[in-house]
Amino acid sequence: MVKSGLLALLLVAMLLLVAAGCGPTEPSQTASSRSTVTTAEENIAPATLRLTEADDGGTFEVRAGGTIEVALQADPSSGHYWELDDPDPEASLLEQVEEPVFTPEDPKAVEGQGTLTYTLRAADRGEMVVKFVYLDPEVGETPAKTFQIDLIVR
Repeated sequence: MVKSGLLALLLVAMLLLVAAGCGPTEPSQTASSRSTVTTAEENIAPATLRLTEADDGGTFEVRAGGTIEVALQADPSSGHYWELDDPDPEASLLEQVEEPVFTPEDPKAVEGQGTLTYTLRAADRGEMVVKFVYLDPEVGETPAKTFQIDLIVR
C-alpha cells in the first residue's frame, strides 16, 4: 500500500512538472518585452542593401542595424569625388562605418575610373532621403551628377 501511494505521489509530481513546462510560448505584450517583438514588416526588410547608380531615384528598405553599401562610378584622378550630402547629420538615420573604398576598373592602373563604395549602417528607424553628390573642386558647389534614394529603416 505504501508503494502504490509513493508511486501515485511520484506520478502526480511528474505531471505537475510537465504541466509547468507547457506554458504559453508567445512573449507577453508587457512594456518590458515590446522592444523585443518584431513586426512582419521588420522581418521582410533586408539586413544588407547594396546599391549602384542604376538604383538612383528608387525607394528601398533595410532593417535597423543593417548595412547599406553604395557603389558609385568615380574617377579620383580627375579631381571629382563623391560626397554624402546630409543636410542634418545630427538627425541622420545613417552612420558611416568606414572610409569609402575605391576599386579601380583596371587593377594594374595607378589612376583612372573605378567604383567608390560607401558602407553605412542604419542606426535608427525612420525614413530619410539619402543623397550623394559628385563634385569637381574646380567648378565648386554645383555637382556634376547626383545619386538619391528614399530609404525606409524598419
